[in-house]
Amino acid sequence: MWWAGAAWVGAEFEVAVVDGYGTEVIPPTRFSGRDVHALIDLLHACAGRAGGDLRTVVDSTNGMLDRPLLDAGLPVYRADPPVLHRRPAFGSVPGRVLAGCGVTAAARLTPLTVTGGALTGRSREYLTAIARSTFTKRRLVRTGQLIERGPRTGRAVAVSFDDGPHPDFTPRVLDILKRYGAAATFFCIGLNAAAYPALVARTAAEGHQVANHTWSHPYLPDLTRDELLRQVDATNAALAEAAGLTPTLVRPPYGARTPRLLRWLAGHGMTTALWDIDANDWGAPDAASVVEKVKRTVTAGSVVLMHDGGGDRRRTVAALPRILETLLDRGYRLVTIDRLCGRSAC
Repeated sequence: MWWAGAAWVGAEFEVAVVDGYGTEVIPPTRFSGRDVHALIDLLHACAGRAGGDLRTVVDSTNGMLDRPLLDAGLPVYRADPPVLHRRPAFGSVPGRVLAGCGVTAAARLTPLTVTGGALTGRSREYLTAIARSTFTKRRLVRTGQLIERGPRTGRAVAVSFDDGPHPDFTPRVLDILKRYGAAATFFCIGLNAAAYPALVARTAAEGHQVANHTWSHPYLPDLTRDELLRQVDATNAALAEAAGLTPTLVRPPYGARTPRLLRWLAGHGMTTALWDIDANDWGAPDAASVVEKVKRTVTAGSVVLMHDGGGDRRRTVAALPRILETLLDRGYRLVTIDRLCGRSAC
């Protein structure tokens, strides 16, 4: 059995591989944000050398690679803070250290699943933290510093997309939106925005709202205040450079939150954006299920969560025209979140 560690450092990914004794097989190797396919090819090659038994370790600040690796048929494990060394100021635990965790602490790693993703095994913790945040969330809604949905009056709906930009799926989503004359909100991951700035620029130029989805898609409750704000500021800087604007809207990955995280974001001048409808395009068995979920639950003022990155989004692309047609047939205007819900109204 061999172990790989997949890390992120600034705008790059880093992979290191060791054998079952901890001996380095592949030294730390860097990949740009545009080279995820090359990273996967390297891991497949190592798996072949290891007799088919290669396991990859990520930490909870790296929500960028788990789904692509799982979709590629590679076993992925998560190492949580209790078994890890201190993280650098702006990066995950190094790849060599993550790989070593497989050798020295395999029993303390969590095997990830496609359905559970990076949150596999943390559902109770995740839901408890959300429940504890209810009072803070309501207070921030009243002050306009948190948005979950827009007003129920009127006939507007906001469709939003997370985890892009993606070189294949984001252009297809943008083409569909243009065809139907629909505006949407795109919550961009900073590392992806740095890799594909032209897609960010196109998104903004076509009248869509560009917003912040952190730099590396981490599980935010594991971060310190400084780590959180570095994620937000670095992403805003990448989006500003690409599109000439600095977002004030941020969506926490997975919607994960605690009372203090929400206060930190509000105190930093950011408005937290959640949603009231999860289209489940990331987990539904087919496009028809995605369409049916939205048709069954949408109401005036809804914010619909979908994805243009973070994995195979062919279901999203297939479902989107039918969703837009349904919403337009029902007389809804398809607007960005800022137009759906002015700060004073949310």
